[in-house]
Amino acid sequence: MTRRLVESLSGVGVIHTGDTLLRKTPYKLSVWTEGPGGRESNSDATVDGHIDITGIAEALVLAGPDTLVLTLEDGRRLVIQLTSSGGSIVGRGWLP
Repeated sequence: MTRRLVESLSGVGVIHTGDTLLRKTPYKLSVWTEGPGGRESNSDATVDGHIDITGIAEALVLAGPDTLVLTLEDGRRLVIQLTSSGGSIVGRGWLP
């Protein structure tokens, strides 16, 4: 099946690790789904994109890959994993 773009998101979000605020940061995300049809649920989607990590790269590494949460401007929260030192990320799951 082919991957299909269902949503492009950009804005300024907030990155947390646990209860600790790391910073506000610009983000650009793409939400993808597999195959044809209507928009899938958040649980079926994959997310990739980029955040600005200028000045917090070390904090992100120290926080660990399993504890980062990006809160989008619209209030949705996404568990993210940093995949490069340039700020590339993948979504690991939407939080309720």
